[in-house]
Amino acid sequence: MREAVVQFLYALQPSEPLPESLDPSILHLLLESLRDRSTKARAKATLHLQQGRENLLESLHHILSPLDLFGSSDASDDIGLHLKEWKLEEERLQEHLENIRREINGNKEPSRLRESMRGASQSNRASIAAAEAATECTPTLPALREAQKMAAELKSKITPLAHRLSLSLGNEETELPELRAVAKAEKELANASSSIEAYYGQLRCHLEKVDNELAAVIENYSPERLDRVDRAILRLGGYELLFDPSIPSAVAINEAIELARAFGTTDSPSFVNGILDQLAKKEQGAVTEE
Repeated sequence: MREAVVQFLYALQPSEPLPESLDPSILHLLLESLRDRSTKARAKATLHLQQGRENLLESLHHILSPLDLFGSSDASDDIGLHLKEWKLEEERLQEHLENIRREINGNKEPSRLRESMRGASQSNRASIAAAEAATECTPTLPALREAQKMAAELKSKITPLAHRLSLSLGNEETELPELRAVAKAEKELANASSSIEAYYGQLRCHLEKVDNELAAVIENYSPERLDRVDRAILRLGGYELLFDPSIPSAVAINEAIELARAFGTTDSPSFVNGILDQLAKKEQGAVTEE
């Protein structure tokens, strides 16, 4: 969460006040890494839950092959159209699943995984709709009624797989063991979102005070004169030292130093350490006097 807040503070103009609420697009960006983790977990679960579904395509081929010999005796004998649509959507679904499989075994690019999963979800819904239409129509020819009977048996096998796919690609809570990793990733994402928004609200209330306290320990301080990364880290560290009693001073300083090592210049860690140490001692002295 600290990294996300530092990124946001970095993007601010030096003297720009914080908006009343965090921009949703910025929050989306800050949560990107967690969202990507959830996407990968969901993609893996989707492949696992659809194992064996491709084998059922052969049954559709078997049902459809004799129907080419029959014409429709009336408008109600459209079962062949529904079966062909069903087969087409199952084939499209397999293409999307294969794209997910290749991406998982390759670059693991979240955007492409999400695109393939959206396609799989659409094909899954269309497949079930076609299956229901094929089993609910009223064919007149005995051969077509026999085909409908076989279609109903196949639908009973595909429906559980389709339901699992809907669960793996949807937002509905489920107890499926295969989706535990997805549920965990989604919970982490939701918690991070809530934490960042709450943290932002507190930081916004105290940013001016933090800047004033930093000015008291930095010679000729002004936000404009500081390196943007150092400024963001000092503002975050200063807030934690002064206004977040749940974080020990040593922890706040150490975390700020680590952020400076990760994102700042070679001089950033020592600079951040020195300033925050002065701020902590100044604050401790004020508490002692009270």
